Amino acid sequence: MEGYGIGQSTQYTTWSTNVVAPQAMTMTHVPPPYEDYTGRAMFAAFCCCWPLGLCALIKASEARKSYQVGDSETARSQADQARQLSNISIGVGCASFVLLFTFIVLYYTVILYSFSD
Repeated sequence: MEGYGIGQSTQYTTWSTNVVAPQAMTMTHVPPPYEDYTGRAMFAAFCCCWPLGLCALIKASEARKSYQVGDSETARSQADQARQLSNISIGVGCASFVLLFTFIVLYYTVILYSFSD
């Protein structure tokens, strides 16, 4: 009796199952980027005392490069130096504008006063 499975040996197929468990995720703390004060340094270089502003701009650039490399401590230190140099440059620039304005006002008042007699 062929065709009905009588007298035939039956073979069973076994299935293998692979169970893949997810690995534990490691969380790394990436500190937020420090403000590198590039904008303030540019303002200080172009509008105030340009030598100090240029030094501040260089420090801000170094801070950005240090952060991109992953050296956050050096980046923070250089960003603080850029901020300090920018603030000094702005202070020197404002003081020079005030002194220049005072000098111009005094100069013209003295000249106008001396010619009016």
